[in-house]
Amino acid sequence: MNEELKNIGEEVHKEFQVERMILFSDAVFAIVITLMAIEIHIPEDLKITGTADLIHAIQHLFPTILAYIISFFFIGITWYQHLKIFGLLKSFDAGLVFLNLLLLFFIGLFPFSATLIAKGSTYTILPFYIYTGIIFCCLGAVTLIEHYVLVKKPALRNKSDISGQLKRFKERRFSMVLMSFVILAMLVCSWVFRGSLVEKFSPALFSLYPVLYLLLRKKYT
Repeated sequence: MNEELKNIGEEVHKEFQVERMILFSDAVFAIVITLMAIEIHIPEDLKITGTADLIHAIQHLFPTILAYIISFFFIGITWYQHLKIFGLLKSFDAGLVFLNLLLLFFIGLFPFSATLIAKGSTYTILPFYIYTGIIFCCLGAVTLIEHYVLVKKPALRNKSDISGQLKRFKERRFSMVLMSFVILAMLVCSWVFRGSLVEKFSPALFSLYPVLYLLLRKKYT
């Protein structure tokens, strides 16, 4: 009887620790979104004397607002995926903590990368590659967490049905491989044609990713 009570106590303690991980992660997600929103402000040295000045100021903020919208939705989707995978857990270990911190590390870089996109020069594509690289790293970290929980460490999960999560994991794994090839093609194109007009438009190759994904997803997943 005492042994059973001890085991129950340990399980409750581990579930409480998992809840702490989730709450800590939620706080990081919320803070990152808040920091990006703070970047949307009219410069203090800009004098606004009428409606025309205000419209001009808002137009000037359009790249920052666009970067915020894209980042907000990506972070929101990532948070939802994080919520679903952590909802399967009844315990944790050091490996899961490390992977979770890795994801939060890349999420924390979004305010920096979004600012680069919004305020970067139109004559360089480096901010785009940094922003895309951070998105790729976030997706990679989510994929690693899913693999760790769904495949590598099933003992950490509760008895929930994971068939849907396994299907989405296979699709995400395929999308990561495909995205890595597209990004590599972009980098090679930029390197080979650097200094030319082709380099400036090399990010347009990223549009191949959703097309290839839709065409090849069913075959390879």
